Amino acid sequence: MRITVLGNSGPYPRPGGACSGYLFEDGSTKILIDCGNGTLSRLQQIIHRLDDLDMIIISHLHSDHIADAMVLRYAIGINKAKGMISKSIPLFAPGEPKADFDKLQFQDAFIMKEISEDLVIHQNELSIGFKKMVHPVPCYGMTIEKNGKKFVYSADTKYCDQIFQLAKDADLLLCESGVLERDKTEDTAHLSAKEAGEIGMVSRVKKLMLTHFWPGYTLDEILQEAKENFDGELILSEEMKTYEI
Repeated sequence: MRITVLGNSGPYPRPGGACSGYLFEDGSTKILIDCGNGTLSRLQQIIHRLDDLDMIIISHLHSDHIADAMVLRYAIGINKAKGMISKSIPLFAPGEPKADFDKLQFQDAFIMKEISEDLVIHQNELSIGFKKMVHPVPCYGMTIEKNGKKFVYSADTKYCDQIFQLAKDADLLLCESGVLERDKTEDTAHLSAKEAGEIGMVSRVKKLMLTHFWPGYTLDEILQEAKENFDGELILSEEMKTYEI
C-alpha cells in the first residue's frame, strides 16, 4: 500500500501548490481520496487514464476538497459519451449538503454513493471503513486495511474522541494540522499541529504524516509544534511524493 500526495494545502493553496488530494494505490487498485483544487492535473501525471481509477472517496463537501471533482466530472462524463472512457467511476461522499452532493454528477460520470458510519467497502483485498468527524458539514475520516496493515486519514475535524478511535494502532496516520495552537479558538474546526501530535502518540501510530497546511505558516512552525507531543516517526507531507504504508 502506498499514498501519493497530490495536494496538501487548506483552505487555499500555497503558490504553485494544491489543496487536499491523495492517490492511494495497492497493486493495480487506485483510489482517489479527496479532489481539491489543483489535484486533477497532478493526478494525470501519475495515471495513464482516468478510468484506471477504481473509485473516488470524498471526505466532505468543502470546496478545498472537491473543487477539481467539479472538473473531473467533465473529463469523465464527456469522454465517456465519446466512447473514450469505458465506465462511470464509483464516487463515495457524504450526502449533505444535498445540493453540493447532487452537483457532483454530470452525464453519468460517477456512480454516486453516500458515506455513512456503517458503510464498509471491500475492494479486492482492501477493507475501507468510515467514522464521522466533527466539522461544520458532515465529514468522514477513513481507514483502509489489508493483511494487518492500517492506513488512516483524519479528513478535517476538531479535536474529538472519534479521531482517537479511528487512528488507533495505525501504520500511517495522515492527519490534518490546519492551525497552530496560538491561533485556535472555540470555533476552530481543525486540529492544531500539537493536537495532531498528541493523537499520534496516544493512538500509538507507527508513522504520523501531517497535511492540510495553512499557507501562512512555515513548515518548520508546524513541525516543531507537532514534535511537542509526538516522538515517533513524524513526516510533513510533500506534494507529488509517494509514501509506503
